[in-house]
Parts: sequence; structure tokens; C-alpha cells
Amino acid sequence: MTAPQHPARRDCLLVVGSGNRTSHERMLSQMAAEADLVLLDPEPPTWQRRWVRDTEVFDPADETAALRHAKDLAARHGVAAVTAYDEAFVLTAAHLAAALGLPGLPPAAAELCRDKRLQRDLLNRTGLSPTRSTLVHDLDGAAAAARETGYPVIVKPRGLSGSAGVCRVDAPDGLAAAFRAAAGIDKKGMTSDGILVEEYLDGFELCVDCWVHDGTAVPVWGARKIWAFDPHPIEAGLVVGRGALDDGAVRDGFALACRAAAAAGLDRTVAHIEVRMTAGGPRIVEINGRPAGYISARIAELATGIRPGGLLATAALGLPVQTRTVADRAAGLRFLYPAHPLRFAGLAPAPVLRSRPWVHEITELRPHGSEIVPPPDNPWGTAAYVMATGPHCEDVEDRLLLAHHELRVLGEPL
Repeated sequence: MTAPQHPARRDCLLVVGSGNRTSHERMLSQMAAEADLVLLDPEPPTWQRRWVRDTEVFDPADETAALRHAKDLAARHGVAAVTAYDEAFVLTAAHLAAALGLPGLPPAAAELCRDKRLQRDLLNRTGLSPTRSTLVHDLDGAAAAARETGYPVIVKPRGLSGSAGVCRVDAPDGLAAAFRAAAGIDKKGMTSDGILVEEYLDGFELCVDCWVHDGTAVPVWGARKIWAFDPHPIEAGLVVGRGALDDGAVRDGFALACRAAAAAGLDRTVAHIEVRMTAGGPRIVEINGRPAGYISARIAELATGIRPGGLLATAALGLPVQTRTVADRAAGLRFLYPAHPLRFAGLAPAPVLRSRPWVHEITELRPHGSEIVPPPDNPWGTAAYVMATGPHCEDVEDRLLLAHHELRVLGEPL
């Protein structure tokens, strides 16, 4: 795996949305190492001040005011480009870039990344990743689509990401519950009109981040996912680095991801592409117009030296990328969930585990006393996470499994 080196240059980049400190500060700090940053955010700055030169607070529901604030920042600082790494603001950033006449993710590409139906249409039309997929609006339509496609099928919302509302259905008697779950999932303010019933793609899944600029897409890092809560494909963690993706066939998956990013019209971004490695070859699961979410940037850097935030900044600014070899080791992340709904009281002490040198970090994500409902009922019901390192991905996976066993989520049942 390789990491980028960039020429010494300090352009100004407008970042839309900063996310939360635990998940996103490393991304913002990596961007700040490559460019001067100004921030347009829904909340007044606190931890962000260390990394940005200036901020404006905006209401995401008020497009006119958002543009006014963006113009103010651009006028004060000579902004060279606009970008976003938080899924909730990718589309806003694309429209602001277009309105300001500045480089950024094209709005049409941003719209496609938010709409899985448009993605499937593109991938089928171009032949890049043909997959049977039908948009339905009621249970009768879903049943007809499933019969035509053939079980097992995947049922999922048209919008959203992170496998929210997604379920594999193996037989007709499971379809109604899966349809209701997909239709009723919290859309997080995103548009999601209709439900998709799709062909099930068997095989292991990987994700790859592609640096995209001016029609060229380059794979920069990838990960193998850890799944839980079958038949709901909830991403319970990931492993990056030595041994995670050594299979020669993975190169075909990386190449397909890059072709899909280019075909989608992505530009000036780092695109997060999910790929399923089937017996018939790689197939695209999902295209995203921003880098891997949550704290993946930290795992990528820990395992390989790759700095995803720096990559995003250089892609947004149109700067060239050179590469060099980085440290060869592995690292991984495992999310920790309660076994049942509870009032969170922390994690098990596990003093021996916590003293292990390969435990990089253990972090609780919820205040004590908060109510947590785990997946599949709540795909965002994470209590904590643990990071581990090792010389090879197999070592890391074993260590994460041990940590998952030892660090039980404690609390009073609801």
C-alpha cells in the first residue's frame, strides 16, 4: 500500500460540516496539514477552532443563507475549492461549489451517490456491475420483485448508507418484516423514496477509497469488513493493512471501484466504494462521494500511514499526488454493542486486556445512563469501540475478537 506526498502549498479550502469530535477530528486535522481551512457548520465551533482559520454557522434547511455565509467566507479568504467528508453535507457542499463557481464534487454526481436507484441504473446501463434491482413502493410490489429476482434477495431503502435498513431475505415469509424495517427506518433527514429489492450478491465484501480528479481514479487504501447481526449486514468493524486484502483477485475489485467512480462523474473527492467479491467476479454494492465514514481515517493511518484527510484536501484542490511505500502492518476496529436494550453503565473492567500493548484505544461513545438499543432494531446503537494493532490482519482479527468478548457492555435492561 502507498501513501501520498504533496508539494508544499497552502490553498484555502471551504469544508462544509465537521461532524463530531470522536469520529471526525482526525480527518479535519489531516486536511489542515495540507491546506488552510474555513468551515461552514450548523454548530458554533469548539474543538474545530484548532484546525480552521474561520467559521460561519448556517442552517442546513436554509439554502439561501448557506450560500450567503459561504460567499462571506470565500470573500474573506480567497477560497479555492469546496468539499465535505460528512455524508449529511456532501450534497450541500456540491451545490455550494457550483453556486460559487468553485471546484467541488459535481452536483449530479452527489445526487447519484445519495440515490441507490440511480447508482444501479448507471451500473447496469454501463455494464460495469449488472445487478437485478427493482424499485417498489408497497409490499405487493416487493413480493412480485422478489419472485422475479429469485430468493435470497436484499431489501433496502433507496437512500441512506452504512447498511441502515438493509436485510437479506431468504424466503417469502421474511419479506414483510424486511420491507417494513426498510420503509420505517429513520432517514436522518435524507430523501429516500421507495424500497429496492435486489439480487443477493454472495461473497466477502471490501471497501476501497479512490482519489478522484479530472476523470482519473486511483485506489489509495482498502479494508476488509467485519459483519454481525446476520441477515442484517451491519458493519461491526474493519481490518486494514498487511494480509487484509492480499488476494490477487482483490486487484480486480479495486479496478472496478475506480471505473465506477469515474463513470459516476465523481471529481475532486475521495470516493468510498463498497465491493462484493462474488464467485463471478467483483460487483459494486454502493458508491459514496466522500471518504470512508466514522473513524476509518484513523484506522487507515494507523495501519498504513495513509492520511485520508490529506488525500481529500489534495483531491478537492486539484493537487497532484505522488506515492511512497509506508509501514507494513495491520490494524482494526471493532464496535461494541449491548446484547439487549439497556441503560448504559460502561464497559466491563477487563484490566488484563486493557494492559495489552496491542490495544491501541478503547472509547465509550455514549454517556452513562443513556438508553441504547442495539442492531438490528437500531443500526446506530453502538456503545463503544476498540482499536487493535498487529503484524498481520489475522492477529488483529483474533485480538479484536478477544476484546469483543472481554469488553462486555454493561447496564440495566430496559
